[in-house]
Amino acid sequence: MRIVPYILLLACFGFANTASAQVDTVLVDAGSQDNQEVSVAFGKKNKDEITGAVAVPNIKAAVSSDYNIFLGSFLTARTLGMIGSNNIRGLGIGLEVADLTGSGPGSGNALYIVDGLPRDLEGLRFSEIESITVLKDVNAAVLYGSAAVNGVIQITTKRGAANKPMASVSVNRGVSIPQALPKYLNSADYMEWYNRARQSDGQTHQFSDEMIANYRNGNPYRYPSVDYYSSDYLRPNKVYTDVITEFSGGDENARFYTNLGWNSAGGLLDFGEAANSRFNLFNVRGNVDLKVNPWINTAIDAAAIFAQDRGIRGNFWSAAANTRPYEFAPLLPFDLIDPELPQLTGRKNDVEGKYLLGGTTNFLTNPIADSYSGGAVDGIFRKFTFNNRINFDLDQFIKGFSFHTNISFDYFTGYGQTVFNEYSVYTPTWHATEDRITALTQHGQDVRPGTQVVSNPYFRRRIGFSGLFNYDRLFDDKHRISGKLIAFGSVFKERDNAFDGIDNLQGFKQAHLGLQLSYAYDSKYVIDFSSAAVNSIKLAPGNRIGFSPTLGVAWVASSEDFLADNPVIDYLKLRLSGGVLKSDMQIGGFFYYDHRYSGSGNYTWYEGSRSRASTVSSWLGNTGLGYSGRNEVNLGLEALMFDKSFGVEANVFYDYYNKLVVRPGTQFPSFYTDFISYQNFEADRYAGAELGLSYNRQIGDWRVFTGVNMLYVTSRRMIVDEAYDFDYLNRKGQPKDATFGLEALGLFQSQQEIDDSPIQTFGTVRPGDIKYKDQNGDGIINSNDEVYLRRYQAPLSGGLQLNIGYKNFNLFMLGEARFGVDNFRESSYFWLDGQKKYSEIALNSWTPETAQTATHPRLSSVTNSNNHRRSTYWMYSDDFFQMRRMQLTYDFEKDFAGKLGMSNLRIFANATDLFQFAPNKEIRKVRIGAEPNYHSFSLGLTADF
Repeated sequence: MRIVPYILLLACFGFANTASAQVDTVLVDAGSQDNQEVSVAFGKKNKDEITGAVAVPNIKAAVSSDYNIFLGSFLTARTLGMIGSNNIRGLGIGLEVADLTGSGPGSGNALYIVDGLPRDLEGLRFSEIESITVLKDVNAAVLYGSAAVNGVIQITTKRGAANKPMASVSVNRGVSIPQALPKYLNSADYMEWYNRARQSDGQTHQFSDEMIANYRNGNPYRYPSVDYYSSDYLRPNKVYTDVITEFSGGDENARFYTNLGWNSAGGLLDFGEAANSRFNLFNVRGNVDLKVNPWINTAIDAAAIFAQDRGIRGNFWSAAANTRPYEFAPLLPFDLIDPELPQLTGRKNDVEGKYLLGGTTNFLTNPIADSYSGGAVDGIFRKFTFNNRINFDLDQFIKGFSFHTNISFDYFTGYGQTVFNEYSVYTPTWHATEDRITALTQHGQDVRPGTQVVSNPYFRRRIGFSGLFNYDRLFDDKHRISGKLIAFGSVFKERDNAFDGIDNLQGFKQAHLGLQLSYAYDSKYVIDFSSAAVNSIKLAPGNRIGFSPTLGVAWVASSEDFLADNPVIDYLKLRLSGGVLKSDMQIGGFFYYDHRYSGSGNYTWYEGSRSRASTVSSWLGNTGLGYSGRNEVNLGLEALMFDKSFGVEANVFYDYYNKLVVRPGTQFPSFYTDFISYQNFEADRYAGAELGLSYNRQIGDWRVFTGVNMLYVTSRRMIVDEAYDFDYLNRKGQPKDATFGLEALGLFQSQQEIDDSPIQTFGTVRPGDIKYKDQNGDGIINSNDEVYLRRYQAPLSGGLQLNIGYKNFNLFMLGEARFGVDNFRESSYFWLDGQKKYSEIALNSWTPETAQTATHPRLSSVTNSNNHRRSTYWMYSDDFFQMRRMQLTYDFEKDFAGKLGMSNLRIFANATDLFQFAPNKEIRKVRIGAEPNYHSFSLGLTADF
């Protein structure tokens, strides 16, 4: 896991959980403007002439109705076909694809293209974006080559407009309030239930009644019951501020655009150095467009991000979820300590002049002490991007021809900057009968070197380039012939010694040629051939070239005479596309085509007096290893009806991912394992449909827009490397995101029931433990009894938008829904055994007295492997509908704004993750061992000059 850039990603995404727009797909404006163009791969097209499946959010509408800070999950719940911020149609789930997005490998990552080349999204502000196009099918995405196997999210940033000077300032300030905090037992209750856990294990009680009473009613420093989620340590909310300024201007010969931003967010912790925790991000983006001569122009873009995340040593949230409340008192007050003790008179490190730091031999360091005396940790992040485009209009030489180049360089670096202070903690010895500390045992020493230590270095570097010959010509105002010949490549390299041990010396190199040929007759009948000749250094010489052909056709039926005067249908377009996109992204490493050997200890000889390192095979090379392929057919429809007030878009798609690379171990004897080569072996199938509906109407001073988008997708494993003794264990035929586990039959109620049941082989079984079903009837419960339990990706997902305007007021709402997915209660909050901290779930544990009402297995003071394994017992429905965004906006009259020297003035109040409807919303809301989920509320204004 790449922790360093993730801190920045989370900070950027955290304040923009979901964005919204009034319009979510091409269809809403389809046909409303004859020449309206849409950004597609390497250019723009009239939307009538697009044959692939694309979605185009209306960014202008989003800016006016919903304030978003960072891009984040802008597409979630609002764009047809999107699941989350970077998964298109749920395709490629579970595939360990190489990470070229900066967001981690796997789970079907889409490729992000920013201003024509692959880019990462850290710190990309929503205010910097001019347009977004989601290229969903292979026909729309193939020109981006191998990396586009799971689709493309194409982003174009803003530029200056000739003779239209602009200045804008936006200020937003808000608070984030925890949705829910974990609830744990206090010390006395924990001790009572831990005694019951020991009793259920056949052991004696550990805590006496007197001790429990003392921890319930006694001095809180002598008998601590620490609630790490109380107001002693947490604020009720955290505050954030965001400021954006934009400037643009110029004329036909030179134009510029600049975006400056500052985002600052405080923390929830409210003690010691943790109270000063703060994330600050400064960004600047600028670009210049220059007209060199009548047929050459160039564009230069540069952006920089400077971020600092200040925090404390240690992980407070992890400690809060795992440290039992009675372990130690974090602070020991002076007024309870014998003033003659040398540790008090000679102290070098105290807290607020009133306390010493508490601790034990098991807690020599802890987040409370770290915050007061351990020093600070600063995560430092820097990102620089640059690109240059040169455009040659060759129309005067060859009618319809142009040539374009684009080159980019991006560099992201991060590191930790820490002041490591050493400190002492003290274990008190209390007076036998009085609440007075008579002795202190010191652990550690108080040393404040004041030296900053740089650690956890990380960098990511990306270079991209493209060259494009473009031909686009209209003959007789009816026949449009266009073509593109593209050379495209990128090099991605990263190094992270701190966390993954990533030291990617090889780097990810992508290079391909693209060819597109299309013909449109009167913008009515369209045929498009798009293809890529991809190259991979992961494959053997002589086998590195792969050809990816796609074909798309479209028919604008509403342009036909028989529909020209139809009173209902204003616009109707049918699309069909298909093809193959070959990719090496699923190949996880390099040199699989070559034999690989590695060391394996030493062997001795010459009567043991000599030794040599031994070498063994890791795998045999496979020079025939080839590309994986995404084979797809997509059928689509776009329509506007009833005077363009009602819009429909629908797509049905079938995707077959074949020749997936694995080492097929089940195809060979076990002794041959070290010699098995990587092969194109497995295959998965995805099929689904997506539907978008919209209604847009203005009646007098009222404006109404509502939109619904839905996605249903299924997957099926077609060819799998597996060999199981029983058919029900096979993954073949099951969903790609299938989870297997045991089928629970409830809880054992007696020893007799255990004796009469099949033998469960996961450890000692007692009354109150989970009872499992013997699937194969062999009288033994083991891994051979696991069955299909659930999908981890929702098959049905969607979003709901509502935008209501009256005069100068506007109310926007965005909801997200997912159905048909289950999850598991598997965190330490639910799996209670051994020495774990007990949550409130323990109160519902099985005992002989609660056998008929218990909702949780018995507690155990030792590791309980029988209960704590994946099974239906821990499953819960994760269906939900959540109100992601809500904003009320007021636009002042232009006359009033003009008196203030402004062209426009807008104020707004918004809320994020306001509420949700879910059968298990309390489980969904609580996060364990991490910062909580938040509701966010803010006020802001935007002024244009």
